[in-house]
Amino acid sequence: MAGSQLRSTGVSGPDVVSPGDRTRPPAGFGAVIGAYLAGNAVAILLISVSGAAVDSPVYNILGLIGLWAGFVGVPIYLSRTRGTGRLATDFGLRFGGPGDVGLGLVAGGIGYGFAELYATAIRGLGDHTDLGHEATRLSGHGLGAGFVAFAVAVALVTPFTEELYFRGLTQPVLQRFLGEFGGVAVTAVLFGFAHLGDNPIEAVFPLAVFGAILGILAWRTGRLGPGIIAHATFNGITVIALAASR
Repeated sequence: MAGSQLRSTGVSGPDVVSPGDRTRPPAGFGAVIGAYLAGNAVAILLISVSGAAVDSPVYNILGLIGLWAGFVGVPIYLSRTRGTGRLATDFGLRFGGPGDVGLGLVAGGIGYGFAELYATAIRGLGDHTDLGHEATRLSGHGLGAGFVAFAVAVALVTPFTEELYFRGLTQPVLQRFLGEFGGVAVTAVLFGFAHLGDNPIEAVFPLAVFGAILGILAWRTGRLGPGIIAHATFNGITVIALAASR
């Protein structure tokens, strides 16, 4: 019975891996790069097959689904073939209880607050670039079905998939070679640049800082739960701000 339970993939379970344990996950640099490339390849394939117009709601959602396929599919494959079969054990995809919710809400609010302060500061220096241009583009115009689909995707699904990839897979791999702080820092920078897209280069810094917050949460707790809540909080506030501006 115990063996079969260990071979089941789940998002909850005992804390069998201590915080900062760099033996997790059962992966290397190849898996980190492969997951990113696979996600982009699936996105391109889905968009090509659909024939969706560039920047249409279908185009944007299919692009996200493709990335999710790589970010989630590779960790599942690695867990099944090289690990215990549990994402909770191999990648830390679990929640520790109400405390994770509170910690995540506070961290997400701090991350968003820092981004707003940063935007205000650079505007005061004469830089009026739109740091949220990518989110505005992906969410389309108005508050129709396309916006609802965008809101659900970025506020509810993306936090799971990106935390699994960046803090569950990438960060522990980098920590093996760069140490705890180095792994957190480099993953945070990669997280910032991964969200560049159509955003101005100025947007990388606040996103990297938020990535560092998420990285510290994962490293110090040994779980992705607090980071997922923080990520969902940050994205959720962004969605609300976009809706309020329309």
